[in-house]
Amino acid sequence: MKPPTAWFEMSAVAAGLIAVMLVVMWARQPDASCTMSIEPARHLVLSRDTDREHLAHDISLADRTARRYMLSTADHAEQQSRFAACEAILVDAIAAKHNLPQTVVRAGFIGVE
Repeated sequence: MKPPTAWFEMSAVAAGLIAVMLVVMWARQPDASCTMSIEPARHLVLSRDTDREHLAHDISLADRTARRYMLSTADHAEQQSRFAACEAILVDAIAAKHNLPQTVVRAGFIGVE
């Protein structure tokens, strides 16, 4: 009995595509730098729901970025100082980009779990 070659070829192609996808995902993973993605500067009016949601998204992204940067070193003593330094840089960047006081951005950053 002859094995179904069409089925085998299709399975091999699918496995190859999955392997390529995993390699591309691995290669595109974010690096452990303390920078956020570039977006145009825009004044936020926090009385609007969409602007509050935008600020919350930026703060959440900053928190993930600072944690990834913190965990990029194995030295536990250095991790907290890296997180604090990165947090300060990102709070300054968000405040400047959206024309907000740093205290408002920092208050939102503290509320992130």
